[in-house]
Amino acid sequence: MSKVYTSATFPYIAFTAITLLLSGCATIPSSIKGNGQPDLQKDFLKLKQTPNLYVGQQVRLGGLVINVVNQPHETLLEIAVLPLNYNAQPEIGAQYQGRILAKSLTFLDPVNFRNHYVTVLGNLTGNRTGRVGNSSYPFVTMNILGYQVWQEETRIMPAPGFDYGIGPAWPADWNGMMYPGWGWYDPPLQVEKTLSP
Repeated sequence: MSKVYTSATFPYIAFTAITLLLSGCATIPSSIKGNGQPDLQKDFLKLKQTPNLYVGQQVRLGGLVINVVNQPHETLLEIAVLPLNYNAQPEIGAQYQGRILAKSLTFLDPVNFRNHYVTVLGNLTGNRTGRVGNSSYPFVTMNILGYQVWQEETRIMPAPGFDYGIGPAWPADWNGMMYPGWGWYDPPLQVEKTLSP
């Protein structure tokens, strides 16, 4: 006996298909997958307001490494936090949300981390007051369980060729000054920055 699907069941089938497709596309590196909690990537803006509510919870955070402090038995990464996308990559170009101090019990070479984008998996330990320049700053703190350093790539998107419309400089006036105006112009190249493992 064959099943009959009505128009009422179509949205559920479509939703399931899209969910499976997106989950198949998401490729989070194994080093930062964690324990599979659905809320592993927490809203950092809420987290930094009341970090003590989240102590002991496993989280995934990331951003740009601002500083690396090597001590005898640990390394501290100071990270300017960015939101993460579905692949757990920091979203380049987004606004920074705050800073964390992520502690590793193994040596991390500053050359491999400073000024690099990173995602860290770890347990929250609360917060501690430090300094950013001459200002006091409340850092969210965590112990690192795993990390992923991302390589920044710059791609130049091909320009579509000459176009007609309002160009960046068209035409020249009697002083030789260029002003935006109608005409044929060569559109500027688009530069796109992406991250890869």
